[in-house]
Amino acid sequence: MIRRFLVSLGLVTLALVVQSTWLDVVAIRSVVPDLALLMLIYISFNSMDAHGQAVGFLAGFLQDGMSAGPLGLHSFMKTAIAWSFNALSGKFYIDRLIMPVLFGFSATILKAVYLGLLSWLFAGKIHAYNIAEPSLWIEVAYNAILAPVVFLLLSPLKRLITGRRDHA
Repeated sequence: MIRRFLVSLGLVTLALVVQSTWLDVVAIRSVVPDLALLMLIYISFNSMDAHGQAVGFLAGFLQDGMSAGPLGLHSFMKTAIAWSFNALSGKFYIDRLIMPVLFGFSATILKAVYLGLLSWLFAGKIHAYNIAEPSLWIEVAYNAILAPVVFLLLSPLKRLITGRRDHA
């Protein structure tokens, strides 16, 4: 149990480092894909317990330390999104293309909604996405397109990071 937590946290942390350093080369309007979010939804959806939420909280806390946002913002966002996808665990069959695309799309929209609610609660302290700005839709497209790739790359590690085997 501790090993799968550490492996999951290590992968999500590695994704945070990669997206904050190397992915600038593929940035469109300064927007890069959120690889850590995609890994987190894979882990959360495939775990039957609060494994994803714990990974999300700690990875979010690490991201808080790397960003200029308020301390706890990314922790809350990643934990809430992990909880949302963990609630879907076992309720859907996940194929190799359609569901990952839908998950990447909906996770990014959910991230924007949660950020909007927090921005409303803490007016002036947190900046939310503007639905009319292209940055949100660029990130949505990036995450939707890359989700099947990330899920495919994580599938051989499924047993290590979730403790479950693939039955397909």
